[in-house]
Amino acid sequence: MDDKSEPNAVTTSLGQWASKLTLAAVPPEVVAHLKTCLLDSIGCGIFGAAQPWGKIAADVAIGFSEGGRSSLFSRCEKVSPADAALANGTAIHGFELDDAHVTSSLHPGSVALPAGLAIAEAQNASGEELLTALAAGYEIGLRVGVCAGVSHSTSGYHVTGTVGAVGAAAAAARALNLPPIQFAHALGIGATQAAGLYAARLGAMTKRFHAGRAAQSGVLGAYLAQRGFTGSPDALEAPFGGFLSTLRGQFDAATILDGLGERWETMQVGLKAYAACASAHTTIDGVRELRSRGLDAENLQRLTVRMSKKGYINIGWPYRPGEVMTAQMNGSYAAAVTLIDGDAFIDQYDMPRLSDPAILALMPRIDFVHEPDLDRGGAAKRHAVRIEALRNDGSILSTEIEQRRGSAEHPLNVATVEQKFRRLAAVALQPQDVEDLMGLVGAVEREVKLDRISGLVAQRPV
Repeated sequence: MDDKSEPNAVTTSLGQWASKLTLAAVPPEVVAHLKTCLLDSIGCGIFGAAQPWGKIAADVAIGFSEGGRSSLFSRCEKVSPADAALANGTAIHGFELDDAHVTSSLHPGSVALPAGLAIAEAQNASGEELLTALAAGYEIGLRVGVCAGVSHSTSGYHVTGTVGAVGAAAAAARALNLPPIQFAHALGIGATQAAGLYAARLGAMTKRFHAGRAAQSGVLGAYLAQRGFTGSPDALEAPFGGFLSTLRGQFDAATILDGLGERWETMQVGLKAYAACASAHTTIDGVRELRSRGLDAENLQRLTVRMSKKGYINIGWPYRPGEVMTAQMNGSYAAAVTLIDGDAFIDQYDMPRLSDPAILALMPRIDFVHEPDLDRGGAAKRHAVRIEALRNDGSILSTEIEQRRGSAEHPLNVATVEQKFRRLAAVALQPQDVEDLMGLVGAVEREVKLDRISGLVAQRPV
């Protein structure tokens, strides 16, 4: 196969584009946003590494390949790039705080960063090369996710586990500087490893592992392709057995290429203000608003949240106390704890809160309802909610929230992003180290090597 692709050869066209991508070709606003996402993902990874599932994943990675060249969050040992991607992806996605893109349903940072960073560090690459790998991983992963659409994510697949394997392969292949054909093979090898069952939200740690496994799949795909292992040249677009045809993709695969390199989906990636499934964030925003207007747990008679089918599937099911993930993926818990505390961040998902009698007492008064009218906005507006609160005195408070706080439409300001990072990183780093790390990430493109960043990221909690 030569470097030329057929007009609709999506997989090979992506390989050609991304293999030649340079940071200079990425618009400055996209680079700036990628650096914000990088800081946020590192904070999520440091915090996630301190959780039980993060520690288990790191222990397994160390058991597999201690003595490698790639760093782990909050661990002094180094491991192979593939095992670092597994552990670090699990950590970043480990507390429902990582970045999110509404139309694709993908959490790009938890797959692209672990894959790109593990290889960049092993290759002694620069900060500029890492950012370029992130640009490729984010943009390709997001575009595949948008094409897969709601039909894919409502079929029981966790997009970060499925589409994430393709995005991670793109980041890994770019970090390895693979030429066009090998790059396309890496995407094909990543795509064939796509996996992730959404049932993992119920009392299991496995949803977090989906990101780590996808990142690991991307690394494996890139290294295999580098050695001459081949993937399907039409892995994404094949009419039978392809990624989109098999996993119930919604749109023609050729749409992935529309405006590639000109219109950047990466700019639509939002950061999370709450430690919950993104589908719950508009509910949290709405309850916070109604709370500011006088609603509280004592005067509430009934709270009704109307939402899209995708949102309802994600968070509208009955809550029963269990694992932290169960609460983080449940709308009734999010609404109840927010009404009581006014927030839904780390403290609200601490284990003792999951069966708090005050929270459980609110559950019978909270209803989640699928509102078909809200499906008309498509994937881009799948988080929209209409909330109505009936109070004991018969008065009604209502609000409608279309996009969550932290979305591309309502981005978090710099001070809020930095405050979030400081709070997350504080589980492992001293205050001065936190500030130093923020400074390094803010100018990452100037770093000749990544040693200073990886050294701080890998520090063990004191």
